[in-house]
Amino acid sequence: MQRRALVAAIATAGFARPAPAQGVPAEIRMIVPFAAGGATDLLARRLQPVLEPRGHRLVVENLPGGGSMVGMSRVAQSRPDGRTLGMGSSGLIGQIVANEIPLRFEQFAPLVRVAMDPLVIVTGGASRFARFDQAVAEMRAGPGPSMGAAGPRGTIGHLRLAGIAGQVGGQFTYVGYPGASRVATELIGGHLDLAIVKPNDVFGQIRSGALRVLAVVEEERLRQLPEVPTVVELGLRAHPFGLLTQMTFVNAPAGLPAELRAGLLSLLREAVLSPEYQARSHDDGYIADGLAGDALDAAIAETATAIRTAQQKVTS
Repeated sequence: MQRRALVAAIATAGFARPAPAQGVPAEIRMIVPFAAGGATDLLARRLQPVLEPRGHRLVVENLPGGGSMVGMSRVAQSRPDGRTLGMGSSGLIGQIVANEIPLRFEQFAPLVRVAMDPLVIVTGGASRFARFDQAVAEMRAGPGPSMGAAGPRGTIGHLRLAGIAGQVGGQFTYVGYPGASRVATELIGGHLDLAIVKPNDVFGQIRSGALRVLAVVEEERLRQLPEVPTVVELGLRAHPFGLLTQMTFVNAPAGLPAELRAGLLSLLREAVLSPEYQARSHDDGYIADGLAGDALDAAIAETATAIRTAQQKVTS
């Protein structure tokens, strides 16, 4: 009888749910300030199956509106108890820098970077552009092609395109869209000539051939697209205004107790660096480096400075 009880206890222990990380709530609400199905939403949902075996249930809540202002305002107003987090982004950084929203950096405690997205220049599969130098020639000839991105003027997509145009002495007509899915649709339909996008947003269309990648707007080629040249190889600087990093990171409300912040950092960084999460990042063309703590604070500050510089030069 005792032996059977011991065997049963061992079997039960083998399937027991792991204890939550020290001081971190077992259930965490992750606010995504964009609609369901987009790249940011998918990044949050990819954390769910990684955190579940570690004893934490992640509940994703989509609160789109105001270019992330609605959702991130909810995060800023939440109690700093680890139960409510949010997905911050370079878009949020740009909005704060430009004073477009009533939010400030001091209202948040950045935790861990879940994605750093290289940007690429794409065109439709049936486009007249087969190489990026053809697009550059048309920009120089004026009035230039139509070029789009997710976001209005002054956001990172527009600023990176303006940086290219400034270097080649060319022109383009900027078209801002509410999201990357609309950008892809317009390119495929031939209503937009070129766009700058995150591979993570459109990798399905790239793989199918519906979109063609002309250049990587970074210093190095992408491991997922080794045949595509960088703008540096074509004689341009990738970041003429400073390092404009397109990234997504987990934000908490300001005022987290030190022990709780350390627990969240450890849990989330372990999740981002897990084999499961890394495999998805490789497949979809983003870098999940798990940058955290002071290093993440420095990266956000650097991006804010570059956005401020770029906005001043582009709008002056």
